[in-house]
Amino acid sequence: MTLVVCDTYEAMSLKACELAAEAIPPGRESLISFPGGDTPVGMVACFVRMVNSGGVDISGTRYVSLDEWVGLGSNDKGSCGYFNKTNLIDRLDRPFLDVHIINGAAENIEEERKALDCYISRYGPLALSVLGIGLNGHLGFNEDGVDFNLDAHIIPLSPTTKKVMGKYFEKQRDLTRGITQGLRQIMAAGRILLIASGANKRDILARAFHGPVDRSVPASILQRHPNCFVVCDKEAGAGL
Repeated sequence: MTLVVCDTYEAMSLKACELAAEAIPPGRESLISFPGGDTPVGMVACFVRMVNSGGVDISGTRYVSLDEWVGLGSNDKGSCGYFNKTNLIDRLDRPFLDVHIINGAAENIEEERKALDCYISRYGPLALSVLGIGLNGHLGFNEDGVDFNLDAHIIPLSPTTKKVMGKYFEKQRDLTRGITQGLRQIMAAGRILLIASGANKRDILARAFHGPVDRSVPASILQRHPNCFVVCDKEAGAGL
């Protein structure tokens, strides 16, 4: 993994955006994925500005969402789909070639999982996977203890994820499962960007970067990727 520690959140967001843009091949079809949550807000805003100004061409690029809370769709505030819609898709003046957003509220969630697998199989592998890191080291909803060899799957939420999920919702939600791209699909990406900010990510980021590759810290698998960048602010990177 290549480590890039930036002085501020804004600098981290800009650097991650630049590295993301580099991974999108101009004039050729590609598939990319971004995470939802607090950390990528700045990077996604920078990416939108870059696309709208003509700094990066996404006319041949397809977009697939990383994960979703089972039970929520893209119109539900706090959902990953809502993040993708309001922060990225709806703000683009120059749209993606195509978009696949996971519907966690689908009546048949197993069919939704299959649709995610089929989309990545048809248009992948990912040229770019941008990821955040959870306090338990999760990537997407690949929670601690996950099998590294899975494709898209539905997984019980860990106690850590359940504890912190309230910050995303205006009212309490009884959510117990997530649907997510699998680590096998993520690891097949041409470039991976792991972004992290804040002192609360310092310890888990150090474990993922310097510790053993172990299912107890899913992000540790990124040590085995040949083109992975860890981009963080100085608070998150203090342990590195």
